[in-house]
Amino acid sequence: MGRKARKHREKRKPTKASRRLRYWGMLAGTAVAAVAVAVLIVLNLKPWESDGTSTEFITPTPRPTAIPSQGSTLGSPDAPLTIVEYSDFLCPICRTAALETLTQIKEEYIATGKVKLVFKNLVVHGEKAEMAAGAAECASEQNAFWQYHDTLFLNNESVTFNNENLKRFAQGLGLDTESFGTCLDSKNYVDKLAADAAEARRRALEGTPTFFVGQTKIVGAGSYAEFEKAIDDELAKLGGTSETE
Repeated sequence: MGRKARKHREKRKPTKASRRLRYWGMLAGTAVAAVAVAVLIVLNLKPWESDGTSTEFITPTPRPTAIPSQGSTLGSPDAPLTIVEYSDFLCPICRTAALETLTQIKEEYIATGKVKLVFKNLVVHGEKAEMAAGAAECASEQNAFWQYHDTLFLNNESVTFNNENLKRFAQGLGLDTESFGTCLDSKNYVDKLAADAAEARRRALEGTPTFFVGQTKIVGAGSYAEFEKAIDDELAKLGGTSETE
């Protein structure tokens, strides 16, 4: 090979600087591709989020008639153990507790007459959460608190809790809409909400949801296993059975 050809080949040989630029260019391209894939994955996995203007809402499955209720208390009045829940209808962790953990507790303990659940309002998410709590109390006047409770938690990620939608919920549940509307518009519920909040302050609660399973305090959604242990321990203290039927 001639000298000129060797010189020409040597000139085309990559330098350290050019190799470094090529290396970083490859990394940048890989990073962009990875981000693009990640975005696609997120878009496919992330649930649709409404802007709150949806005109449709989810109606809860009818509660088993075997579970009695009175106002914001669910379960037999003679149940030996009481769970007191302090909650907010716009709290995402409260939603998880209501639709997941407590559903199993209702089946295993409340429906069997061992436990009753008492709901208390602790509003921490502003005006719309207060309106929702008030609407649930208005539904309670027609002994429909728990149906309305379920409706609120099922829809709090997709429907805005404004006056119009809260009345639509009542209509969808077959309530006396005139009576419900009068209660909601006149804010007959403020004293009840204030009493619940005062009770929460006396118990030095710091957030929602907070549960008292007898004397056992559980903060957050909790797991079913955590509640199960607390319930069984408290029932044992009372001399009741600790085995689910």
